Formats: sequence, structure tokens, C-alpha cells
Amino acid sequence: MSAEKTKLNGVQRMVKGSDLLIRTLEEMSVKTIYGLPGEENLDMGLRRIHTSGNQFVQSNGVAIRLKSINWFGAEGENYTPHGTWGRSWRGIIDQIKQLGFNCIRLPFSGYMATSNPVPPSSVISASANPDLLGLTALQIFDKIIDYCLASEIYVVLDHHRRTAGVGADGSPVGTGYTLANWKASWAIMANRYGDKINVVGADVHNEPHDLNWTTWAGYVEECGNQIHTIAPHWIIFCEGVGSDASGAFWWGGALGGVATRPVVLTRSGRLAYSPHEYGQSVGVQSWLAYDGQTAPAGWPNNLYAVWQAHWGFIFEQSIAPVWVGEFGGKYGLDGTGAVNPTLSPHGDFEKQWTANLCTYLNGDFTGDGSNDLSAGKLGISFAYWSLNPNSGDTGGMLKDDWQTVQTVKRNLLNRILAGSLWRRRLQPRGVKTCTRSYL
Repeated sequence: MSAEKTKLNGVQRMVKGSDLLIRTLEEMSVKTIYGLPGEENLDMGLRRIHTSGNQFVQSNGVAIRLKSINWFGAEGENYTPHGTWGRSWRGIIDQIKQLGFNCIRLPFSGYMATSNPVPPSSVISASANPDLLGLTALQIFDKIIDYCLASEIYVVLDHHRRTAGVGADGSPVGTGYTLANWKASWAIMANRYGDKINVVGADVHNEPHDLNWTTWAGYVEECGNQIHTIAPHWIIFCEGVGSDASGAFWWGGALGGVATRPVVLTRSGRLAYSPHEYGQSVGVQSWLAYDGQTAPAGWPNNLYAVWQAHWGFIFEQSIAPVWVGEFGGKYGLDGTGAVNPTLSPHGDFEKQWTANLCTYLNGDFTGDGSNDLSAGKLGISFAYWSLNPNSGDTGGMLKDDWQTVQTVKRNLLNRILAGSLWRRRLQPRGVKTCTRSYL
């Protein structure tokens, strides 16, 4: 996030009890097992994920796109994701699934991991969440992660802050919190969740904007290699810093240093880069258009070169997968869903920014309407910020009532949440090889 940002920080359906699980075929592992002619069994279930080139790949060799959303709160002094004061935590996860997301970015603080406090009773509804009362923060995470597994949702753990609080603290090390403390907090999380097949890995620190790239890359290697001694299957997600050779950028978004100094872990196939990318709701940038101002030259097509220079080249050159760990905005709306240009200006321009970002994420790298993805490849993975309506910068996917969806925001993501057209060669037993297409 930038210096201006102050964060408050067909489909197969299965019914399990009251839970409607929706899984797009892009994320499915598909096997054909013919009993009678024309029958096929679609094998559901999560698998370990590794990286290959610029793709996230399941253990059966099928690529997957992580379509994620941020559910924050546990990094603060609630010590539990927000919303548990008013509605069922299971209902929140069910709604995330129904919205089309297959992964949750789950922030926590180093203090939460090492101290494992019991959340204040005021942040947990006794009627909606009696099963959370009296539990420690990590016991609540246990329940969330296990229910996500049952719901076929992946989780990326995010060391959002050193201490419990709000906003980004700029570095994984600081006064009273050393490199050893940071690594120790990750050791706790890796020991506890390393065997959970739906925990993809570790977003090792949020928005390390106080560090230069060389220092940060070294930290990621040291921490990531230690994590792999405990959780060797985990993917290490490396965010950007605050500036690179192309200039100042959003906090966490500047990954230009990868071009000359990539992160190198002992274990191969276990690294992804995770920039943060924002629009007009979060701050002022020279490449963005704002109400009452002259738009930048070439707007909005000027955006593609900006993304490419700071982080997109990593995916375009197949250096590693990219998972945009935060993006989002208010889009001219308030927390009730009403258009409110006083509270949320620049809404039309911000919608243009998001529409073009979705185009880029889907594999049109110049905005010319062409598909620039290599054959068989899926687009860039992402994590929308945020589910929570109480993000001061962006609001959330939900309205202030913590129930109702902001349909304008959801509709802006239609193209990246929809299943992509992709082809996979199937080899059913006793039947000649065939090729099928799935939407």
C-alpha cells in the first residue's frame, strides 16, 4: 500500500447438509471412469498445489487458478476474523463459496501466533457462534481451516503484522520483534497447519514497504527455507516492497527487483510472487484518472505498461506464478450500496481501472482484445480486498449489514471468477483417448 493508504483494515454442485458447495470445472480434477457408455465420474477434492513456470498446479498435474478473497480481523485485537460478532462463521465461509471464490487469504499477527490469546467475548456472538466462545485464536483458526477443507476452499495464511493492530507495519522485523521472532511465529503456524492439504502456504509478511528489495528478498529466503523444513509442501508467497527501478508504487506492489535479483528457495516449485494493486479509493498515483483532473495520456490503456513493469513481467516471462494478494475499491458506493460520490469519489474511473485489471489478469497483456496466454495456461491468480465491509479504504464485498452482497462489486469480478474455457486430454480406462472442452 502507498504512503497515502491507511488501512482499517457446466458447474458441479454438491449439497452437504445445508452447505451448497460450488466448484467451477476450472478448479476440478477431472477423471473419466466409464461404467456404462457415456457415464463419467467427476472426482472432486482438494490436492496439494505446487508451482510450474507461471502456473499453480495440483498434484495430479492439473493447473488451478486461485480465486481468493481476504477475510481480515484476526491480525487485530479481536484475534478472530471480523463478522463473528453478528453472524455464523460457517455462514460467512458458505457465502464466500457461493460467491465463486475458491481460496481465502487469512491474515494474522505474530503476536496472535505466539501468544494465542482468547478473543474478547464481545467480538463473538453467543447465539450465532456458541462453538467459538472460550476458544483461543488458533483454535478458531483450526475450525475455520477444517471447515474450509470440508467446503473445498483453499487457505493462504498471511503474516499481516508483527503485533496485533491495524494497518501495515512495513517490515517483519522491528522494535521488540526480531527476525528470530518472525521465524518462530511461522514455525508455530507451519507445525500446526503444515499437514492441512487445503493450506496452500505462507504469505510471509504483508507490505514490507520500509525495506529495499535486496534486504527483503534475503529475508524471504531465510524465512521460507525454514518454513520448508516443517511444511515442505507449502508455497512461499513473496510480496513486493514500496518502490523499484520503475519508481514508487503501492505498498507491497513493487516487484521490479525480481528481474535482477529473484528469490531463490532451497525447494523448487514452491515460490510465488504476490503484488498488491489498488485504484483511486486508496490514494493518488500519476497513472490513474481522477474526477475533475485531466486523465493520464492513453487512459486506461496506459495501465498495462504500469502493471507489466512492476509485477506483470514475472507472469508474462514465466518466471513464477503471480497471485495479486490485494486489490479492490469503493467504486463510488457507500456501505449500503448507494452511490455516494462525496464519500466515494472517482467511482467511474475506478470501475475502468478494475475492468482493465481483470482483462490483464485473464491474459490480455496489452488491452488489445487478444489472448496472450500460452496454450493451456490459466490466467493470473488473485485475492480481492476484502470480504469485510469495514475496510476504511475500500469497503467490502458485503454491505455494512455483513450479509448483503455489493452486487456492483461482485459483477466487476464476473470475468475473473467465471470458469475459463480450457481443454484437457482425458484417458478413460478401456476407451480411446478423447478431448473435451469445459466452460
